[in-house]
Amino acid sequence: MKKKLLPAFTLSPVLAMLSTTALAQAEQRPIGLSDAVYSTSLSALTVLFVTAVILESAFSVIFNWRVFLSYFSASGVKTVVMVVVSLLVVYIFNLDVVASLVAAYKMPTGTGTSVDASAFAANVEQISGPTSSIITAMVLAGGSAGVNNLLNALGFRSNRETRTEPAPPEDEAWVAVKVKRVNAVGLVHVSVSKVSLPSGEVPPPAIAGSVSSSRPWIGDLLLRSVDRFPQNGGYVVKPNEVYRILVQGTDAEGRELTRLGNRYFVFAPRAIVDFQVEI
Repeated sequence: MKKKLLPAFTLSPVLAMLSTTALAQAEQRPIGLSDAVYSTSLSALTVLFVTAVILESAFSVIFNWRVFLSYFSASGVKTVVMVVVSLLVVYIFNLDVVASLVAAYKMPTGTGTSVDASAFAANVEQISGPTSSIITAMVLAGGSAGVNNLLNALGFRSNRETRTEPAPPEDEAWVAVKVKRVNAVGLVHVSVSKVSLPSGEVPPPAIAGSVSSSRPWIGDLLLRSVDRFPQNGGYVVKPNEVYRILVQGTDAEGRELTRLGNRYFVFAPRAIVDFQVEI
């Protein structure tokens, strides 16, 4: 027996109050929507936003856990976990917000301020299905920032610049060194130091980024790499400064191995540069 779906705006008086407040404080209203369509769709998005915030708060305990951070790449595994959890939440709580939004936008623009709750619930149930549930879960997995982007795109909030991918600020660059062991055993040390060029030597061109010759292995995206410095993210350096990067290790017979030490590097502002070293 199929569970009856509840339209988003009937879930809770508190959520209704939140949506009403957001309606009153909205900076810009989408053109061509009646009061009923506007308030109903905004209420559905309020449910989605509140649920996203709750999930983020709940799973921050796991994602900030030292054991989790030691074994998994937060940016890789977090997405998989949040998509699975969001699918469960949408199914268990019948939280098909996309169906509620479609039903709200299909209401006539001249509806006015009143909404027939029974008729609206029937429309939501008719529209709801695997496709709308999966889309709802995907938006929910994006967290509160993803819902905020949706609010901006639909015109319920002013469009402020947001960035979904991490990037260094203007006065920084990020550097990482991936080590492939050939002869080295034990620990490999990476040194990054700012230096002055010898007199008369021309500084090298600033590196803006790196282009890989192949796609990363799925394990590199999901798990922390033990042969990468740093294991996640990048080491912060100043742009347009001269740096020396030295990779040091020893082989099985105790002989010292060094790489990159005879070169100088300059990085452009906001550069993200990966070095791959065989040692």
